[in-house]
Amino acid sequence: MKIILFLILGMLVLACLGALWRFTALRSKGYPVVIRSLPNEDARHWRHGVLVYSGTSAKFYKLRSIRPESDLSFTRLGTEIISRREITQRERNCLESDLHVIEVEHRQKRWELALDSQGDTALVAWLESGPSARRDRYSAYNHPRPI
Repeated sequence: MKIILFLILGMLVLACLGALWRFTALRSKGYPVVIRSLPNEDARHWRHGVLVYSGTSAKFYKLRSIRPESDLSFTRLGTEIISRREITQRERNCLESDLHVIEVEHRQKRWELALDSQGDTALVAWLESGPSARRDRYSAYNHPRPI
């Protein structure tokens, strides 16, 4: 009985250490964002996390997750901004008042991201800095010659 209790306690400590590591390591690398999938009810199912940008993808890490890999991944060529809106009155209960909502589509799935103006600028800059889909599709990098 003591061994089982010790193992459970050890697993709990490891999970807490993993969550603490994820929280501290990712917080300094990415940009804070609140995200939810669409369709969804007003002011429901928002998830807090960090969006970490890289060359070809933006990875979302949930705040309350202990997974070592990202929870969502958006590719630059597959992501498009659809619209922007202010947060609703009901959303003000769970979101900060200086945020606004950006609706994006990634590979035929829609998402809403609540960001401040600096986060909006970072997202737009990341999307616009990539090559066009046409240029990328026909590039030698994507179609190397056989040796």
